[in-house]
Amino acid sequence: MIIYSPLFKPVFWIIMGLIYAMIIAGAPMWAEDLGLHMSWWKWILCGLWYMLLSFTFAGGFTLLAEREPGAWYKFLGFHLIIVIVSGVVLCFLLTAL
Repeated sequence: MIIYSPLFKPVFWIIMGLIYAMIIAGAPMWAEDLGLHMSWWKWILCGLWYMLLSFTFAGGFTLLAEREPGAWYKFLGFHLIIVIVSGVVLCFLLTAL
């Protein structure tokens, strides 16, 4: 399969790194366009939330790739609930303070 080819893996990780870099580089412009007044602790909270979101998808799909049928959707569902709730709280903090 093409997914397991030695050429595809480095290309995949290069593309993922470019996507992460564009998101991180675009975050200040995004905050400015929304009119958010970001301080250092707000940036740290946003970074932690983004890491939690990334680890949620990485862990869930790693379990899926390892053919753990009962674990991946429970892991992904449980952690997505945490990510969504913490995202709503973070949104409140960013707009209110």
